[in-house]
Amino acid sequence: MSHAKLIVAIASRVSVSRFLDYKEYLQAVYEAIKQELGKYSYLNFSDDLGFSKTNVLHLIIKGKRPLTSKAAVRIADILQLGGKDRKYFEDLVAYHNSRDSMERELLFQDLLELKTKEVRSEDALLAQLEFFSEWYHSAIYELCFTQNFTSDPKQLAAQLTPRIRPEQARKSLELLERLNLVSRDPETGTYKPTHSRISTGDEIASLAITRYHQRMIELGKESLTSIQAQARDVSSVSIAIPSSLLPEIKKEISVFRKKLLSMAEQAQNADVVYQTNIQFFPLSRDKGAKS
Repeated sequence: MSHAKLIVAIASRVSVSRFLDYKEYLQAVYEAIKQELGKYSYLNFSDDLGFSKTNVLHLIIKGKRPLTSKAAVRIADILQLGGKDRKYFEDLVAYHNSRDSMERELLFQDLLELKTKEVRSEDALLAQLEFFSEWYHSAIYELCFTQNFTSDPKQLAAQLTPRIRPEQARKSLELLERLNLVSRDPETGTYKPTHSRISTGDEIASLAITRYHQRMIELGKESLTSIQAQARDVSSVSIAIPSSLLPEIKKEISVFRKKLLSMAEQAQNADVVYQTNIQFFPLSRDKGAKS
């Protein structure tokens, strides 16, 4: 087997649709090749992917240099990516390179659709992906634990803010049942929570969770004008910190989040569902940090 064909064969074991960052995909391909061949460097990787023997692939993977759409096409050709895998990879590169919010949204929808088609034959994975794709699935599940919960789709749809269609509420209940998050009484037709928890595997986690957070952040934005101030709490603060403090702050955020969950679990007679978004991200670059 020629060297080029060997690289293609090794790289084919890495599914590009597992990733939501082309840099992580390329790193995984590199690691797979290195593990198989033993002695293998980023210089070799660059050469094999048509960049000549330079450190350009190392710079791309480390985020110090962008991967252009033209270069992405060349890599797809060399790795012989075809069909959905090729489109997914090229869309992934375009998604990360785009600075237009509307274009990024359309590209993300394409990525989500491609991933959905891939797991179409695996009902469990598809149901998990569907659960995180719309904000109201988790809201309806949490409503199951309140005293105001109703299994009637029309009434259930009217309880949510923003409102959804009764048909969406009906399909959401069916989805929750498929995920074993709720069970339906065959005699009364009413739904009750099973106290199960949904989890995602590596195959869909990044894509599904990213979509979920995007939706919830959008709702948080809308709440500034759609919800009265006394019924919400939206605040923000900018702080200057040493980068070494980041792990401790993230730990404190985790502790706070767990405390909220504990308070909710211990509370009696819940009658409303709230969403909490905690966002902590940099507004400046650390000159001493590696990209």
